[in-house]
Amino acid sequence: MFSLNRKSSFHFQVNPVVIFVVVGCLWLSVSTTLVMAHSGGEVMSKKTPSPITIDGNLDEWALVFAESSPLQDIVADPRAHGQDWYQVMLGSGGDTNDGGLRVSRGRFDGDDDFSARWATLWDDDYLYVAFDVTDDSVHVYDRDYEVRVPDIDGVWLLFDTKHDAPVFEYPNHEFNTGEVAGQSSYEADDHFWAFASITARGAGTAWVRADAADPFLNDPANGHVAGQVTATGYTAEIRLPWSVFEPFFGGPLVPKDGTVIGFDITFTDVDGDPPGTYGAPLGGAMAWSSDFENDNSPGVLGDLIISGEVIAGPTSVNPADKLPTIWGRIKGEYR
Repeated sequence: MFSLNRKSSFHFQVNPVVIFVVVGCLWLSVSTTLVMAHSGGEVMSKKTPSPITIDGNLDEWALVFAESSPLQDIVADPRAHGQDWYQVMLGSGGDTNDGGLRVSRGRFDGDDDFSARWATLWDDDYLYVAFDVTDDSVHVYDRDYEVRVPDIDGVWLLFDTKHDAPVFEYPNHEFNTGEVAGQSSYEADDHFWAFASITARGAGTAWVRADAADPFLNDPANGHVAGQVTATGYTAEIRLPWSVFEPFFGGPLVPKDGTVIGFDITFTDVDGDPPGTYGAPLGGAMAWSSDFENDNSPGVLGDLIISGEVIAGPTSVNPADKLPTIWGRIKGEYR
């Protein structure tokens, strides 16, 4: 930027057309590399009229999986599942899947090796998330419940509670998460937890920022994390009381129609002889909306959108089941 000194003896005339062309070119060059938005992934969570029991039984989630599949799938190649909001560019590192995927560690040989279908619900007390995981080598966690051991079959839930991280958009949906991560870092309102839903003690476990145990979520008596081993892998059910967000939000986080929270999911998968290994080529990590930079930068997260719509009535496949459910869906759009 420059200014003209009216007292100067030097005079020239500025052509307004030239200014318009120069400014337009500058804006065009900026807009093709840096504009606005999180990764572009969106999930809508609708309200359940009754609490969801956290026990690893997904019968009451049958409708959400039936109506939202395949858009809520977490898979090595999201393009085959209708997720086109962005693709991770070719990553660095050793034995990882090719670029254009959401694999950030290790190697996944296909959906039979590892994939997950998931859904989210909410009520006035809790945010609920459920996962139906396909895993060809399930490892039940039986180690330290107070301090996380890195190599686990587990899930990370990551949040930008105020949805205020710097945001970026790239042409052709080639989202360079490493570059974005260099522009933003976790602040007071950004947080994540790691969970192991299938454990030798029965109840699941939870760690703060994937490190020390969360004193509230990790307590088996509180019933916030549970899972079951299945014929094709395992399940995970997690409920987060809205109160656990208060230290990060700076006050009560009261959900209402239209609330948007930065959000992403990362699964860690271990394979091989127990306790298993997370390193390539046996294990690895993949995410729903971004990649593993999501634990470093809230700018790469997707969006969790709270809907005030209430779906009532029984929806489970077994009439003896516990509760009604509602469905959530991803809007697989790039905005």
